[in-house]
Amino acid sequence: MTRELTPRDVLIDLFGGADFDHEILDPQAAADLVIERLRDAGFEIVPADRGSTTGAAAPDEIHPCQLTQLLRL
Repeated sequence: MTRELTPRDVLIDLFGGADFDHEILDPQAAADLVIERLRDAGFEIVPADRGSTTGAAAPDEIHPCQLTQLLRL
């Protein structure tokens, strides 16, 4: 069984990988900080809805393995 990716996992991979031009000494802490700052600014990280015309995912459509989107509350 494979582990499902979370938004934090994706940020850690981005900050710790060759795709990011700057060296991040602690990718886990950087990912936590980005998520915290987004939430403080009124954003929520939710899975992307594949069928809705509004783009907002319903609470029963939470699947961590799907792509995510940021919603401003």
